[in-house]
Amino acid sequence: MYTQKIQNLIVSSLKKKYPNINIQLLSKDGLLVQKSPDSIDSDYGSSIALRLAKFEKTSPMDIADVLCKYLTDTKPDFIDEIKIINPGYLNFSLNKKHISSNIKTLALNFDNLNNLFTKKNTKIQIEFVSANPTGPLHVGHIRGAVYGSALSKILNYYGFNVKNEYYVNDAGNQIKEFGISILNQMSNIKLKSKINSNEDSYKGSYISDLAHSIQNEIENHEIDEDKIIDNVTKIGVQKMLGIIKNDLNDLNVNFDRWFHETQLFSDKTLDEVLKLLSDKKLILKKDGATWFLSKKLGDERDNVLIKKDLSHTYFFSDIANHYNKFCIRKFDKVINIWGADHQGHIKRTKLAMESLGVKSENLEIKISQMVTIKKGSENVKISKRSGEYVTLNEIVSEVGSDACRYFFLSRTPDSQLTFDIELAKSQNASNPIYYIQYAHARLTKLIENAKKLNININGSSEIHLESDKEISIAKKIIEFPEIIEQIAKELEPHHITRYCLELASEFHSYYQSEKIIDESEIKKTVSKILLSKAILNTIKKCLDLMMISSPKNM
Repeated sequence: MYTQKIQNLIVSSLKKKYPNINIQLLSKDGLLVQKSPDSIDSDYGSSIALRLAKFEKTSPMDIADVLCKYLTDTKPDFIDEIKIINPGYLNFSLNKKHISSNIKTLALNFDNLNNLFTKKNTKIQIEFVSANPTGPLHVGHIRGAVYGSALSKILNYYGFNVKNEYYVNDAGNQIKEFGISILNQMSNIKLKSKINSNEDSYKGSYISDLAHSIQNEIENHEIDEDKIIDNVTKIGVQKMLGIIKNDLNDLNVNFDRWFHETQLFSDKTLDEVLKLLSDKKLILKKDGATWFLSKKLGDERDNVLIKKDLSHTYFFSDIANHYNKFCIRKFDKVINIWGADHQGHIKRTKLAMESLGVKSENLEIKISQMVTIKKGSENVKISKRSGEYVTLNEIVSEVGSDACRYFFLSRTPDSQLTFDIELAKSQNASNPIYYIQYAHARLTKLIENAKKLNININGSSEIHLESDKEISIAKKIIEFPEIIEQIAKELEPHHITRYCLELASEFHSYYQSEKIIDESEIKKTVSKILLSKAILNTIKKCLDLMMISSPKNM
């Protein structure tokens, strides 16, 4: 990965020419090396001379001159040229032969990239979606599902040991209300006392469907009210989870584990956490409730863990859930992807885990903002209880999993997103995922045609990239490992959507402007096919990491 390689060269030059400088202090504002913008005629750049000038009380241009001379004298083969640009930037250009050699490797042995991403001893858990099993997943859940699954896939590829988890909230008042909502629509059940509906009841046709499905599984006679509520609720949750799992499967999202909140009760994790917090004098019983004294730790207020009626708050379960992840199952890092309505819970959750000995930086919480979706000219309100919302199943059925995954992954989860259904369904260059998949299909056909003409790319000793377009594409291809590393460090998989689209766009332009297969110019054709194969391999890997299909024909 060239950014790191060039950074290592700069660090070596600093140690040689400025041995007394604190390199960590110089790099505290970010990397010493960045990819050059398109307007600059180089591949990588560094502002190290400008940073160092503040400490050396010397002109940045003079420092750049010293470093440039040393780096030029000691540069490795992959560097072609190092230049200085006013007011003191160092710019590095890669050697074209070195680039060409890399392209041949990526064309014939793309899996060798795996050697760059060494296995790491970090055990990571990513929890995402985790919607209450009280209704079908809605369009807002697509965002967290796509983000979490793609991030997991990329972090695994980078070398981490990653596990996906869906936390099932199957305890508490909302679950009981869900069961009552179903029960009230079951015509064959006669209770000793009437259960009144209230404004918290869940509505929508899915409640009626569940009631119809469940009523034949419940005995048709008078029965203890508490028992019937419990039975209907358990069956309703089980059936709802089945629907949720099927919907997520259609979006190509799967989990290593479905962890149930009720387990925290059955294995006494809640009791264990309460005792630990009590031993730290962070528990107070007041007004009939049990409080976590989070204000002591810097929170704005204390928080109730156990209510007057002895029911547990969601916050108490959250603490126990995270305690289970870190202290029982021993994950090194936990990444939670929460909906925007949970943003206010981040601080208190981190404070609670710190009080239990978990470092704050080991718990990463990402917020997934709501999605605006146009159905005709209307924005449909998302609300489980009103029963009026656009479901995940509806969207995936209408536009397909691939389009959903690409569009919902294309922006950071904390930014606003408007999902354009008509654009996602279109089959032309204006639709980015269609454009990318068309590039894959076109490249596949190109390679097949070369094989039919017996053009052998495996026996070529060298690859010759001549045109500016070819060099530009080759440089884009070798950025791939750095894109993966950037995603792994920032936890932002949207970078791969942009990168893949840019690569596909450069290929389409190249395909339109140059004759790739020319039987009268076999040597040039072999080089072009090798480049095309490297593009194909890279696009295919990008699509695989986004969990999007790679069609061979379109």
